[in-house]
Amino acid sequence: MRRLLLVARYYSIEPLGILYLAGLVRDAGWECKVVLIHEFDFTPLYTTVKDWKPDAVGFQVWTGYHKQAFAACDRIRAMGVPVLIGGPHATYFHERCLDHADFVIRGGGFGLLKKFLADSLPSGNHFEKGGREETFPLPDRNLVYTEYPEMGQSPIKSIFGSVGCPFTCSYCYAPTFNQMHGGFALTVRPVDELVAEAQGILAGWPLQMVYFQDDIFGFDMAWLEEFSRRWPKEVGVPFHCQIRLELTRHDQGNRRLDLFGQAGCTGITLAIESGNEFLRDHVLFRHMDDELIVEGCKKILDRGLTLRTEQILAVPFSDRSTDLSTLALNNLINPTMAWTSILAPYGGTAMGSIALKYGLYAGTNDDLTETFFDRSVLRHVEGGPRDVQELIRRDSQRQLLAMATRVNSHSVEVEGSGGALGTLRLLDAEANERYCTDTVRLQRLFNWLSRVPSGHRLGSTLVDVPDDEWSWERIGREAAAHLSPIRGEEMLEKWRRQLADEMGLSPESLPTPVAANPYYFCYLPAGGVLARQCLEKGVFAKARPDQVLDEVGTLTRRHLFAYDLYKTEEGSKAITT
Repeated sequence: MRRLLLVARYYSIEPLGILYLAGLVRDAGWECKVVLIHEFDFTPLYTTVKDWKPDAVGFQVWTGYHKQAFAACDRIRAMGVPVLIGGPHATYFHERCLDHADFVIRGGGFGLLKKFLADSLPSGNHFEKGGREETFPLPDRNLVYTEYPEMGQSPIKSIFGSVGCPFTCSYCYAPTFNQMHGGFALTVRPVDELVAEAQGILAGWPLQMVYFQDDIFGFDMAWLEEFSRRWPKEVGVPFHCQIRLELTRHDQGNRRLDLFGQAGCTGITLAIESGNEFLRDHVLFRHMDDELIVEGCKKILDRGLTLRTEQILAVPFSDRSTDLSTLALNNLINPTMAWTSILAPYGGTAMGSIALKYGLYAGTNDDLTETFFDRSVLRHVEGGPRDVQELIRRDSQRQLLAMATRVNSHSVEVEGSGGALGTLRLLDAEANERYCTDTVRLQRLFNWLSRVPSGHRLGSTLVDVPDDEWSWERIGREAAAHLSPIRGEEMLEKWRRQLADEMGLSPESLPTPVAANPYYFCYLPAGGVLARQCLEKGVFAKARPDQVLDEVGTLTRRHLFAYDLYKTEEGSKAITT
């Protein structure tokens, strides 16, 4: 039997696309194996190639992980094994991928992989023009779950219910993908398939929660009506899904949310991206006002669903005030979780084009990493959106991409349909570094600050702290100064005692790092559990304050997923509740 080895980056959740491809390989009569790469250590891959002797190796490549993947591809080819590259990076940077592969598969990939498995695909660069009509194979989860038991034993499993998104967000590849395929088309899997897939998981693996990874779940109302009738009866497992706020509007939006509840939905993830309406409209291409955001989120929370908002800091033409406005909007909404990233200007997206056009980015994406949490790689402008907002108001063409620009070392000359419009000034190197530091601090603390009363004001205070005074203890002192006039010193002392009790300690014996900033843990569910975890992992022993914050931010995200968003772990409510 011929063999195909599939390779992807290791993440905390299973590589869903790889699982479906593995099912396709199985159905074609090939033997398949999956290797997931931890921390850029490709040693297990090379060992598997040597011992298992596959007929070909297929890489799923994402931008930010591409340099390391390319080096591995080169080494595999040097071993005499043909290499296929697919995934987002192959779709939008196919020419560079071809330097490191025998086959480059652009687009969805199911149809082209079938041709490869049938020996009817010549080497070279291939684009799947159609492919969206291809049916999903039943994924081969056992391949990954047995090799990586932590994924198999996870109480949360992912499923695709549909593929496709009609919206035009500037930072996303979906609009470009739709253009490449002649327009938007939604591929919706039959309810029969989803039920069968979920039942298959239940038969062999733990399952407390399904995460539907669709860009927009329940877009098709007729499909959703059937799903809401059958899922609770035939599967009976709660689920979390992703939607757009526009789909909560009017009677149909209310009906959609009601059907979610009937089907067993316990929570929703949706994107806000920015608290600044100009940036949402003209830079992020998300055309929704504050009223829609607040009203839509209220509808979700009023139905007893958990809510995760998503936002992006350090986008083109942002500044500290716009980032803090995003935090203020989350303070108003009070979501279960406020997931926050820092912009990566991916080539092939409208956002990438804006960043290049206005001299905000001069890279080739080789300076990006695979995460969304790293320091901004952009140059930023003075005054945030102030000056560009004025230029757009003065010109009949309202799209940044339509304007002509001339980039200088410290400024950008902008022209519209009627000629010269004005000048945008770029931050000098020192000011740019300061802003990038501000956004890192906000990103790490965003989940916590979104729960603190007037958290945007505390956030403003914290980003003002000089680098040489920045520490975990300083965050605690500023939090105490912020909360004392709001809640009173007596209440703050009560919280400290409750946190100590939750940790099984007396207030006097609280470990020094926890005693220095107890309020961080008091605003989070099962805060004592998180505090103990931080201590056990040696987080507060890190040499640099930014390392402490990196680790605390990561652990907080995971903690909130388990104890609040998905509720796969049981724990006490936040002490401040």
